[in-house]
Amino acid sequence: MVKPVKMNTDTDPGKSGQSKSPIQVFAIALGLIFFGELAIMRLLTFFPEMTPSSAALVDGILLACLFLPLWFFLSYRPMREKNKECNRERQEIKRQNVFLHTVLDALPFPFYVIDANDYRVKIINRAAGTNETGDLTCHALSHKSTTPCEGGEHPCPMVEVKKTGKPVVLEHLHYNRQGAQRVMEVHGYPIFDESGNIVQMIESSVDITQRKLAEDALRRSEANLQDFLDNANDLIQILGLNGQFLYVNRSWKMVLGYDETEIGNMGIHDILHKDSRKSSLGLFSSISRISQAVEHELLFVTKHGKTIVVEGSITTQMEEGKPVAVRGIFRDITKRKQLEEQFLEQKNFTEKILSYSAVPIFVLNKNHEVTNWNKACEKMTGIPAQKIVGTSDHWQAFYPSKRDCLADLVLDESYDSLPQFYEAFETSAFLEEGVSSEGWFENIGGKKRYVAFDAVPIYNRANELVAVIETLQDISERKKLEEALERLATTDALTGLCNRHRFNELLQQEVDRAKRYHTPLSLIMFDLDHFKKINDTYGHAVGDLVLQDVAKVIRKNVRASDWVGRWGGEEFLVLCPEATEEDVLVIAEKLRDTVEKHVFETVKTITVSCGVTRFKPHDSVDTFVSRADEGLYRAKDKGRNIVEII
Repeated sequence: MVKPVKMNTDTDPGKSGQSKSPIQVFAIALGLIFFGELAIMRLLTFFPEMTPSSAALVDGILLACLFLPLWFFLSYRPMREKNKECNRERQEIKRQNVFLHTVLDALPFPFYVIDANDYRVKIINRAAGTNETGDLTCHALSHKSTTPCEGGEHPCPMVEVKKTGKPVVLEHLHYNRQGAQRVMEVHGYPIFDESGNIVQMIESSVDITQRKLAEDALRRSEANLQDFLDNANDLIQILGLNGQFLYVNRSWKMVLGYDETEIGNMGIHDILHKDSRKSSLGLFSSISRISQAVEHELLFVTKHGKTIVVEGSITTQMEEGKPVAVRGIFRDITKRKQLEEQFLEQKNFTEKILSYSAVPIFVLNKNHEVTNWNKACEKMTGIPAQKIVGTSDHWQAFYPSKRDCLADLVLDESYDSLPQFYEAFETSAFLEEGVSSEGWFENIGGKKRYVAFDAVPIYNRANELVAVIETLQDISERKKLEEALERLATTDALTGLCNRHRFNELLQQEVDRAKRYHTPLSLIMFDLDHFKKINDTYGHAVGDLVLQDVAKVIRKNVRASDWVGRWGGEEFLVLCPEATEEDVLVIAEKLRDTVEKHVFETVKTITVSCGVTRFKPHDSVDTFVSRADEGLYRAKDKGRNIVEII
């Protein structure tokens, strides 16, 4: 791996100055030598005894001693400047070397510099994926071989570079660090010395393994394409720009019934139905000028004269920006078109049934929008279909403010929310997954109505909820009759209180509740004192009026949770849920006192005797009532107009 060394690029901080010219240096040197010689001659005058030869020797020595420092002084500065320049050039070379190595390391593909003699790697970059250069050869690094590859299917690119002296580009097999074989596109370049001999070689490579795999896959797919086209169920055809058939697949031949010889002499208009020719002329003339696919429906005529409906896409085959052929892929949709027509007929028939049904019906789609609002629904609600269809305003037909209808809850599968909106609801007994509800509505179509609803989900073939159909029935008259019958069956006709049959049901219901939840329960039984005397004196009509007045007094003076009933004749019962002995004594005493103080028409005053008891864990309905009855008789025996508890 190339590892650049950080270099110090600072220059020598020593002082710099301008160099002297050669003439100036020469003049300075002559001047210094002249004055130096004068100084030496002056010095020798102090030694008169010295011989001329000795004086000449001394003069030469001293002059040399003067010249050498002078030469050093004059030549030092230029030498220093030259040395500094050399250092700067050396640093620049190193800096460029670092930059070059950094660039090589940044290359995204493997890069080697290889010795031309022994193929040893001199430089290798990071993308080569190894730090082990040393004495390794390029073939040892790249394909785990001890010798270069020669000849064969994958010759060594470096051998070819050395042999030809020219750059080469070859495919070669390499191994990556994990040992996996890769196909590489290797670029080799020679490096020559001054004599023209190859001394080094550069190798760079690109991994083309995936490209080779893709090319192999493409070749295989092209080999399978013809088989695919011939075995496709769709009708595939290729036309020349003049409309002549260039290719049709096997399905095309089978459906249309033509053989190869006939197809070779046919064009597109030979198989087009007359109803499709006009539209197709414009289609095929325009498709030859554009490249995008065009969806189209056509009528083809088979060899035997049968008309079939096909649907598909038509595209232009382009080469170098010019149309060369028109391709078409079609499917025979004749049966589908027939089914669609049948479906439309059935849809129209169904819509007519819904529209003219005597039962009010509306349908919501999955977006809670009304899709159907039949005439019966219009008549009941007073809202025309054109005002409501396509909206989510169906609630306006039933409620004063916006809220969910039964169909909305079924559509959202919000069955847990049904109690929030409807007091009475149940799963439809005859409509699968349907929900039924009913109730009084203050204003539907301007009338108070008791309406029964049935909402049924509609699923498609994928079992997806797509709509809900809701039917309405105005059963107001029936409900009034049922309520009247209910009153007759459960109410005393004279007093309007619960009759004995209904009171027995209430007794059983409250006894069961008291046993289950261990809550207190009390019972008051009372009758009118000397009632027979009233009948005998004033007649039964007056007696009936007295009974009616007593019933009104009782209803006004019991708790809202208490049940009041006529047990028979002049006997009455008051059932007091969750009332203790103390509570029921207060209630009974209040009733006795209120009746005593009440002024009745004709008879003026009457009194009542009361028997009171509380429910015990072992009691049945009969024992509970018998004990209250016993208390009543004790009150009679003790003089009447009193409350007796047992």
